[in-house]
Amino acid sequence: MSQQSLSKIIPLPPKAGLSGAVESFLKNYFAAHDGDLPTTGLYERVMQEVERPLLKTTLKAVMGNQKKAAEILGINRNTLRKKLTELNIDVRDF
Repeated sequence: MSQQSLSKIIPLPPKAGLSGAVESFLKNYFAAHDGDLPTTGLYERVMQEVERPLLKTTLKAVMGNQKKAAEILGINRNTLRKKLTELNIDVRDF
């Protein structure tokens, strides 16, 4: 994105919750491309951006206990481990 593109970012009124924040971000993201489309892989990038802080914050809250984190998240512990590996999150940091 060029500096000129960034100056065209439209301030949006805040909406309630995470979905509103994501929607506002994505509207600005597309607007910053000046009518062009972004490169492929947007879905995966957005999911990683949401998953990473979700997993890290949950692990911090339970002091790195993967079993407790998986329960809070409502996912299987093996699924949690797989996601931690994919996102390069080291549980020893918690």
